[in-house]
Amino acid sequence: MKIFNSVVRVKILALLYGLEYCEFNYLKEKLNLTDGNLEHHLKKLEECGFVETKKSVIKGRVKTIIKITNKGRVAFKNYIYEILQLSKNIEC
Repeated sequence: MKIFNSVVRVKILALLYGLEYCEFNYLKEKLNLTDGNLEHHLKKLEECGFVETKKSVIKGRVKTIIKITNKGRVAFKNYIYEILQLSKNIEC
């Protein structure tokens, strides 16, 4: 799947996989990305239906909340499974 060709998108999904949701700035800081770069990758993930973003007011401030979808969870889990299966076939 082409969406997994980007290390950044894989990292975004990996972080979100273990969380119910997170704020845009949390992802930005954890992945050391600019606003524009993160927005670009989130847009690609949204287009695939892997994440959802929404604006919420938290403590009087507007925050962008990102959540992995069930489709995103399944796709990420399958991707990791495939990687693990491939690694079993590596001979040194």
